[in-house]
Amino acid sequence: MDYKFLFEKYLKDQEQILWSGQPKLGIQLRDADMILIPMSIIVIGFAIILNYILFYYEASFTFRILGILLAVGGLYMGILRFFTDATKRAQTFYCITSKRVIILKGKKKSIKTLPLKNIDRMDITHEKDGSGFIIFGTSNPLYPWLLGGFYFSQDDVPGLELLPDVHLVYNLIMSQIRVAITPSLVAEIRKEDKGGLN
Repeated sequence: MDYKFLFEKYLKDQEQILWSGQPKLGIQLRDADMILIPMSIIVIGFAIILNYILFYYEASFTFRILGILLAVGGLYMGILRFFTDATKRAQTFYCITSKRVIILKGKKKSIKTLPLKNIDRMDITHEKDGSGFIIFGTSNPLYPWLLGGFYFSQDDVPGLELLPDVHLVYNLIMSQIRVAITPSLVAEIRKEDKGGLN
């Protein structure tokens, strides 16, 4: 589906939309889930037994709260996070223009942008179905591959997640990355060259 209409009001002068899209939708299993799902089952089982003991022996209110929090944490890790992740991706939209990478997130459509000229490093990870992640800057490529998100990243725009056609988008960005030299800088370089010849 084409989402260009979402980004048109954010375009600058002489800026053109080259591609727009979304991450893969629905519940997605990650490599880390091979560990997290069994762990969540253990945590939930332990929390059920612990809460039974705490309520049976009428433990203090503080211990009961801790037991409930442990159960909620296990439920989130094993079940709820899949739905929150799917909801987050359903509300995320990407756009590649002739000048920038633009990301809209959430119901309020908060916007983040990354000028193409500021991309000094770009990595790609891909799955067997052709989907994958594009990682910008210093974000560790292992994090999205394992965890399915850009956790522990200090970049404003760490990357694009679960793109259905990741190679197409990657090649498009690569083709657009250029080193822009302003006319004033060109004139200054020429002036220095002439001064050196004299």
